[in-house]
Amino acid sequence: MKILHVAETLKGGLETYLRMVSGFQQSSPVISQAKFILPGPVEWLSSQDTHVVPTARSPLALASYAAEVRKIIRTERPAVLHLHSSIAGGVVRAMALLGQVPQETKIVYCSHGWAFDQIGPSYKKSIYRWVEWLLSYWSDAIICISDHELRIAEKFGIKKCRCIPNGITPAAPAVPDQQAAVVPKEESQRTRRVLFVGRLDRQKGIDVLLDSYARVRPKFKLTIVGGAVRNDLSLAPSGDIEFKGWLEKEALDAAYKSCDAVIVPSRWEGFGFVAVEAMARSKPVFASAVGGLVDIVEDTISGRLFPLDRLDEMLREIDQTPDVDLVRMGQAGREIFEKKYTADRMNSAIVDLYKESVL
Repeated sequence: MKILHVAETLKGGLETYLRMVSGFQQSSPVISQAKFILPGPVEWLSSQDTHVVPTARSPLALASYAAEVRKIIRTERPAVLHLHSSIAGGVVRAMALLGQVPQETKIVYCSHGWAFDQIGPSYKKSIYRWVEWLLSYWSDAIICISDHELRIAEKFGIKKCRCIPNGITPAAPAVPDQQAAVVPKEESQRTRRVLFVGRLDRQKGIDVLLDSYARVRPKFKLTIVGGAVRNDLSLAPSGDIEFKGWLEKEALDAAYKSCDAVIVPSRWEGFGFVAVEAMARSKPVFASAVGGLVDIVEDTISGRLFPLDRLDEMLREIDQTPDVDLVRMGQAGREIFEKKYTADRMNSAIVDLYKESVL
């Protein structure tokens, strides 16, 4: 069974997802080949397995993108086209509607976050809902990355959906700082560290976090890992906050291990990879109560959920939470991760879905 993945963007959770999928599928006895159409070369795929097709959002660029993708599909003749994100999913399924995809090729689509579930004008969200509903008829299966995604798909009549939550490779669980776990907070001289990881854009709520941090001035040190991709915000740097930019895997892992908690103040999330990455490393998660985050973070068990307009209160709560409770929530998060969010569980479910679609 030959699989061809199509993705027109990469940064953030989608790249993490594709890394996990590529490693598994290229060694799976069920899959003869797994190839990728991506906007640029990546170090985790060989050039033989990658078709580079740059894209942009203008009509002319999308038409050029569609033409190039159509050529690759005709050359590769995959058993399954696995489409990632709404642009790639929209372009290729529109091609199928027009008869430009071989009938024997099955189409599996994953939006990685419904466009109609994001913050924006009501008329745009209505258009996105109708487009997704229509194009679902040219999909053999649709993967929802969280129970939240599945619930809203069913609400709007989008069929052929199955929930396969995202997963990552387990990291070695963090060894709790035993001294931090038993020494009362007022006796500890160690500065608590809280980590934000993600794109510096409106969706991820970084502007709200920086404003709240400046207002509340908590005692903990805030570290920001990530960079701008969409350029939809203008952020003023602060000497009180450590900005690290994008980090490679080992450096990112070190940032997770050195923090005491992770904060995820997103305005919307289809899933929330950062929350799972934190739980895999036994770190408590303080997250906004939106989208897929409400399915991942168990309030008071593996972290805390909060309305974004009460972020000031949450920063104060992070300051006031005893170290022993942070350790307890982190350990509970690791247990939840092992049950629900491993890459092996996700990848096995995806391959099972391929087999069902092809048969």
